[in-house]
Amino acid sequence: MINLFKIIISIFLAGIIGLERAKQEKTAGLRTTIFISLGATLAIIFDLQFLAHFKDLTSNVILRLDPIRIIAYYIVAIGFVGGNIINKQKNKIKGVTTSALLLPVSFIGFLCGFGEYFLAIFVTAIVYGILLLKYLEIKIQKRN
Repeated sequence: MINLFKIIISIFLAGIIGLERAKQEKTAGLRTTIFISLGATLAIIFDLQFLAHFKDLTSNVILRLDPIRIIAYYIVAIGFVGGNIINKQKNKIKGVTTSALLLPVSFIGFLCGFGEYFLAIFVTAIVYGILLLKYLEIKIQKRN
């Protein structure tokens, strides 16, 4: 039951960020951010379940379990996704912010998977606040 709660919180928090991106009509919008966070949460849930399942086996058999490895592989995969979001249109490079956003969204998912809900909410608020800086940038550009 607790894993279901982790998944729901992960989807909700990523959805907050995703809605802002969808409103801006960015490449990685609502569904993409939810999938990224959900995948990270599921990776952690799987990792914790796997470790719990084989914890007794490790004392009798030489079995090397590295729980951080799944996180590292997930981050590499996010790098590939992010690299495909960045593109050049005319003389402008597009998608850099959206690409950079995928890493914190995946860490929000990791935090939810570990049950660190307060920190996940805090990071979501920070990421959302950073995205809102776009409006400040537009006002500054209009004044100049």
